[in-house]
Amino acid sequence: MAENTVVKEYLSAEMVEAGAELIAKLDAMGLPIVAALWLFEPEINQWRLLIASPEVPASGSLDVYHKIGEARRALGEKAAALPRFSISAVDPNREPVRSFRMEMPTGEGLSRIRFSKNMVNRRFIEDALIYRIA
Repeated sequence: MAENTVVKEYLSAEMVEAGAELIAKLDAMGLPIVAALWLFEPEINQWRLLIASPEVPASGSLDVYHKIGEARRALGEKAAALPRFSISAVDPNREPVRSFRMEMPTGEGLSRIRFSKNMVNRRFIEDALIYRIA
């Protein structure tokens, strides 16, 4: 009998550390970040680094992506752990960021909170690593 096995993409320590450094660099550049987290998207079997900033609806995502690119380049070789396609600049009111902000604020600092196989505002979250939900 044939058996199907789905292998979940792994969130490496290098990705976690590079993500934290990217957020710190964006903070130093003055980009307001109200939420930053790695979110596993099971539909595509990939991790996405969501960076929610009020600058996205105010100035457009292109300006925010430009700042993210500048901060990513400043990481040097560590940037290899953060492929461009894995980073999304989003509106803070976009789901699931909005639900996390309502139910799980962490404050302004930089955390590393794992949130797995749980619900946020009636939405199932397969896996996430939260840096900040302010």
